[in-house]
Amino acid sequence: MLHGKDYTYTHFHSLELKATFYSAQSNVKDKTILYFHGGGLIYGQRNDLPEPYIQTFLDNGYHFLAFDYPLAPETPLVDIYSQSKKGLLWFMDHYKKALGIESNDFILFGRSAGAYLTLLLSYDKELPKPEKIISFYGYPSLTAPSLSTKNAFYQKYPAVPEMLVKKMIGSTPLADGPLQTRYALYLYGRQTGKWLDLLGISSENKGVFSLTEENLAELPPTFIAHSHDDQDVPYPIGEQLHAAIPDSYFYSVSNLEHDFDRDPTVPQAKEAYQKLIDWLE
Repeated sequence: MLHGKDYTYTHFHSLELKATFYSAQSNVKDKTILYFHGGGLIYGQRNDLPEPYIQTFLDNGYHFLAFDYPLAPETPLVDIYSQSKKGLLWFMDHYKKALGIESNDFILFGRSAGAYLTLLLSYDKELPKPEKIISFYGYPSLTAPSLSTKNAFYQKYPAVPEMLVKKMIGSTPLADGPLQTRYALYLYGRQTGKWLDLLGISSENKGVFSLTEENLAELPPTFIAHSHDDQDVPYPIGEQLHAAIPDSYFYSVSNLEHDFDRDPTVPQAKEAYQKLIDWLE
């Protein structure tokens, strides 16, 4: 079992936002993978990446740092993003003194909503640029119609009542959102087409938190992984990302769900991470 070391990178109101660091011990490349988890910005935890994948990075000489960020709807996207920026800046300021590593070279890695955050962070002119980006079933924009309309796949599940949703929303920020207690919020958002409302995003300001094709053309080399049968983030979004980023590699799978790498024993998931390591090298 892997043991990382936890650090508090900032406070958001009364909430401690933490990052967990895993240090590579062999073949050390002095590059760090900065990781942001998925969960529709509503649920999820920084330690959600299966350990075999983290071990693969470490075995190949990459340090690994996984971040918290505050979750919606208790925290709106504008603050989720600003706190995520603080995580990246904390790494730049503390890589040597706190983490004990020699270089602040970094690669941004996100899955789903975490990949969305990494794409925004990678373009942000106020931040240092990553060497590379890893986007597993991510999306660069909130303007895609599929993200603000009722999702047919999620409508197959029993409807989540609005009254239940109101009871589930807390009064204080949180950064740890277990699937069992938070997934119903996301399900409600996708069933009703109100997911962006839960993020505090209106039709007027969703473009502020979206990258255009011109923006994507400025991004560093990017590894994109997406399932052809993704029922959450449609496959064409992955294709568009690949077409817009000049130096990008697209790994696609078929007959698998959105988070196809959830089970590290699935052959296509194992192959995706091997292709990723080959690409990083």
